[in-house]
Amino acid sequence: MQKRHFLKTLAGVAAAGSFGRSFAADEAKTESGAKVGRRIAVVYFSKTGNTASVARAVRAMTGADVFEVKTVKPYPEEYRRTTEIVKEELEKGIIREIAPLDVDLAKVDAVVLATPTWWHHAAMPLQTWVKVQNFSGKLVLTCNTHGGGGLMHTREDFEKLLAGSGAKLGTHLTVYGGVDEDDSDVRRWLAQNGLL
Repeated sequence: MQKRHFLKTLAGVAAAGSFGRSFAADEAKTESGAKVGRRIAVVYFSKTGNTASVARAVRAMTGADVFEVKTVKPYPEEYRRTTEIVKEELEKGIIREIAPLDVDLAKVDAVVLATPTWWHHAAMPLQTWVKVQNFSGKLVLTCNTHGGGGLMHTREDFEKLLAGSGAKLGTHLTVYGGVDEDDSDVRRWLAQNGLL
């Protein structure tokens, strides 16, 4: 795995502490440390596998259900061609159709949204899915993976997408490359938001 770089945005940090306290009251824990009765869904989009590794780590630590957003028409395998298409989609507001995702948010308490950083932003396929969901009353954690650009505008994208949704926005995790299933930064992020 590449060396990881962990950043937290200031937005939502103070609020996340109160979310953690409200969710964490005297709950029993499993052997893995996940809280009994906490229902968590991880919804992610991944092209190279780095973002998928974060989803697997969250599942390993919490027992969360994991759902991958996929496009009906896949992006090319060739990296440069994909970046050209993604740039055009972002600039022109082109919406690439996504496959149906069998996740019922009414059955979960917390949602982790994870995306690669594409041209400074959250990947459009994940944005497309988020735009039509009901996050009211859910704790929502956000995450981006990157190959050198850092946070960029990904947290801002999530904040705009979730504004007025009734979601309780937790903190953001930024990861350079991918992670192992026992990654300490992922564990710290989940614990900070009351999911461990």
